[in-house]
Amino acid sequence: MSLSCKYEYELSVIIKTFNEEANIGATIDSIRSNIHNINYEIIVADSLSLDATQKIALDRGVKVVTLNNANERCCGVGHQLGYLVSEGKYLLLLDGDMQLEPGFIESAIKFLDENQSYAAVAGAVEMDESSNYEFKARKQKIAVIYPFGDVSHLSGGGLYRSSAIDDIGYLTNRNLHALEEGELGLRLSDAGYKLHRLNIPYFKHTSYDLSTFELLKHRWNSGYLFSNGELLKSSYGKPYFKRAVRLIRSELIFTVYLMLVLLVLVFGGFTSLLISLIPLVAFWALKSLRNKSMLDGFMSIVNLSSFSAGIIRGILTPIKDPKEKPSYTILTKDE
Repeated sequence: MSLSCKYEYELSVIIKTFNEEANIGATIDSIRSNIHNINYEIIVADSLSLDATQKIALDRGVKVVTLNNANERCCGVGHQLGYLVSEGKYLLLLDGDMQLEPGFIESAIKFLDENQSYAAVAGAVEMDESSNYEFKARKQKIAVIYPFGDVSHLSGGGLYRSSAIDDIGYLTNRNLHALEEGELGLRLSDAGYKLHRLNIPYFKHTSYDLSTFELLKHRWNSGYLFSNGELLKSSYGKPYFKRAVRLIRSELIFTVYLMLVLLVLVFGGFTSLLISLIPLVAFWALKSLRNKSMLDGFMSIVNLSSFSAGIIRGILTPIKDPKEKPSYTILTKDE
């Protein structure tokens, strides 16, 4: 395929990483094993990893760009960082714990070449087994999180048309500790673009090997749980704000409910408190029956409560201009 003079490569593969020394080698190898007859570059966009992630990537001969300030770390800054130094007509977004599946790139590029109104395309996701509640629940809802056909956003990344990203100003929002693909989908849809998920394998994902409570602690410390509030705050006043609310409606409804229970606890009587807890008990019972586990029902409440606290924390977080470039450095093997 001929390239526009604007682009050096047909494809830029952007891998966002933070402490992925255990997985980044396999991710890079999977890309090289499954992309053929295409002029491409691999960019590892690193958030100042504390392990050997950068060295492993440099040793494999890929471009490594790193943040200069640790306080910039978040999911939203990673792929944006790679986009700033990319030179590809198409952008493939992966995380450092993903492995590209055979055949996806050829099918995805063919789809975008034949459907110019679409800004991006993704594929089916395969997740490994996990012991913690969050990833077990995610695997149960995999058809809901990663639906096929035309979609509002592409969870887990995908293949994006660079010209569409140039059109909307930035790739991923550097303020968001998660939900960056959701926010990207909202902006692309607002600009008139469409997105699609093909029923073909895209990537395999390695889950966190942490217990449920260890993962929640990690999610809080990393800022991941703040993302719902950050999304609300960053999209407020934008044409897509109502759609952003719908994107996080389950967590938002639970947050409003918990706030009402707290008000009843402070200002209401014992009888009112018991009545206010009926929906919570019913929710626990339904979850327990569905999962055939009373513990899973309890963990679902713990999980949602953590996200509720995160919404408040995220709303209180200052928002930076997402189009403003973070401070970064392109590394060479000698550094």
